[in-house]
Amino acid sequence: MVFSYNWLQSFFQKKLPRPEKLAEFLTMKAFEVGEIKRIGGDYVLNIDVTPNRAGDCFS
Repeated sequence: MVFSYNWLQSFFQKKLPRPEKLAEFLTMKAFEVGEIKRIGGDYVLNIDVTPNRAGDCFS
C-alpha cells in the first residue's frame, strides 16, 4: 500500500522522523517498506503488511 508521508504526519502531533528513519522503524516493528519516493514536496512510502501481521493491522 502506498502512503504519503505528509498524510501519515497528519495523525500525529509530534513530528515524525525523516522518511528513511520512519521506514527503518516500521520495518523493525511490523511492516516491510519497499521503497521511498520523493514526489514534489512530499515522500511516498510503499508499505507492505507482512502475512503474519495482517490480522493485527487490518482489524
